[in-house]
Amino acid sequence: MTRKSIARRMLVVSLAALSLAGGSLAVAESQYGSGTGTITAQAKVNLSVTVPKLILLRVGGSDTAVDTVTWTSALSIPAVPTAPLPSVNNTHVDWNGAAPTVTTTSATAPIAVSAWTNAGAGTINCSVGTWNATGGPGNVDFTVAVTGSLPHPGANLASCASTTITSNALLSGTWAYTLGGTPASWVANTYTNTITYTAQGI
Repeated sequence: MTRKSIARRMLVVSLAALSLAGGSLAVAESQYGSGTGTITAQAKVNLSVTVPKLILLRVGGSDTAVDTVTWTSALSIPAVPTAPLPSVNNTHVDWNGAAPTVTTTSATAPIAVSAWTNAGAGTINCSVGTWNATGGPGNVDFTVAVTGSLPHPGANLASCASTTITSNALLSGTWAYTLGGTPASWVANTYTNTITYTAQGI
């Protein structure tokens, strides 16, 4: 084989390689039509739109601090209802020997809540931590009343359960926490705990 024929073959191979390389970069579709009468040529374009998932949850009035719902127990000594004075000792009272009455009321207004997601399936759940002390209220003693469109995930804090929320809709309202149970049976202390709410989009 002559040098001339070898060079010619190398040129053909190089051109073929360039052609293949150029072909691999081509992304357009093309056709042609020819002949008589009606002729056509078609080409297609694919469309793609990506919408990322987003989920938002707000519980409380502040975006930087955790709201605290507080209750205060009031004791009354029978027979004549007498509220004990704070920070006193050896103070006379006409006690008839019956057990004191205890009432517990919240000093906090209902909590404002909001949620939104564009995920195909959205849920909200809750979990309650460990109480700082024993001898006081239990999770079942806290019920939650809902106004508005955002459901609370459970009627009380002992029954937290994954609850479906509507996608692509602004959900809002208030959650009002009520403390029940038997305050007269609780040991004197300040009991604290934290509820964690989790909104999830799938």
